[in-house]
Amino acid sequence: MSVAHVALPVPLPRTFDYLLPEGGVAKAGCRVRVPFGKQQERVGIVVSVSDHSELPLDELKSVIEILDNEPIFSPSIWRLLLWAADYYHHPLGDVLFHALPVLLRQGKPASNAPLWYWFATEEGQAVDINSLKRSAKQQQALAALRQGKIWRYQVAELDFTDATLQTLRRKGLCELASETPAFTDWRERYAVAGERLRLNTEQATAVGAIHSASDGFSAWLLAGVTGSGKTEVYLSVLENVLAQGKQALVMVPEIGLTPQTIARFRERFNAPVEVLHSGLNDSERLSAWLKAKNGEAAIVIGTRSSLFTPFKNLGVIVIDEEHDSSYKQQEGWRYHARDLAVYRAHSEQIPIILGSATPALETLCNVRQKKIPDAASDAARRQRPPSSAACAGFKRPASSGGTGARPYRPYAPTSPGRQSGNFIS
Repeated sequence: MSVAHVALPVPLPRTFDYLLPEGGVAKAGCRVRVPFGKQQERVGIVVSVSDHSELPLDELKSVIEILDNEPIFSPSIWRLLLWAADYYHHPLGDVLFHALPVLLRQGKPASNAPLWYWFATEEGQAVDINSLKRSAKQQQALAALRQGKIWRYQVAELDFTDATLQTLRRKGLCELASETPAFTDWRERYAVAGERLRLNTEQATAVGAIHSASDGFSAWLLAGVTGSGKTEVYLSVLENVLAQGKQALVMVPEIGLTPQTIARFRERFNAPVEVLHSGLNDSERLSAWLKAKNGEAAIVIGTRSSLFTPFKNLGVIVIDEEHDSSYKQQEGWRYHARDLAVYRAHSEQIPIILGSATPALETLCNVRQKKIPDAASDAARRQRPPSSAACAGFKRPASSGGTGARPYRPYAPTSPGRQSGNFIS
């Protein structure tokens, strides 16, 4: 019989063995419901499947239910999480569940929830509205239903309530139905909607250099004081990425996720922009997560936990204010989202941009050690004190400009291979 080695969200550095039901198939990365402890059921994640266990097979309990036909994680996220659990010496079950939206941790389906709407029945279409003269609200609601269906989430914005519609339903005049949201491909109508700012020479050089390296992994430090044009570089890079039909992840500190920031991306691109932050409810977070996974979201803007969002075709990762301490998870599984983002970019063979007015010391150390070479931006450099350039270990004439790139050892928690990258100041 097949044995599933299952990771559970418990503080133990091990997996638990369960027998798969007869004819049941579960792949690594699928969720299962299993018995655990006394009269308890837990949702777990299959790490591997084999035909043996350290315990006698007749002593193993059986999986109650296989919740997924396909792995819930993308291959790159799966590799990242397995590596991170080992690197940070944290129980695998905790790490895997940390990367999932709450509803998926609870065993809910990994699909978009159906949307419910009200519609007028045949009797509701035929009845004389004046027969409801004792209730003006019911008349108003029925008149609206005759114009077309009303989505349940829209009722709060109307002049009648859900209770009014329930009353009409009891009279047989309207009914509830559901509809699964249709997939919309933003690539068919993608365009740059907002006004482009003219890039200066150094910005254009930086964008061109990053674009030329977009077919593989590269790490870029984009350093410049506030107002020096870093965001415009981000937007121009994303413009190139989206034009290729790829998606983008933009990570910002919690304090930086302002309506103005989100509006700037939405105004620039005629493409879906999803936002992930702590203010979302569980359903909203799952919806955004699924849209990124299915390819419906072109851009995801999020805080630290957005790092684990799956994408159908990710093309670039941007980390704004890469020095910010909020990228460090301080409770439970402790990790640094910036470092894991670099590892993910290497795994997916895509560029990653680290932007900051005051780069972290470890980032500057990578510059000094030539892991991230110098591709100077003269415009930003002129706004910075000379000591900053000296700290970065530059060796160039004072009048130099343009971009220069040299190979470097990877900027990542470990060294999975050789790549190249640049420093853009």
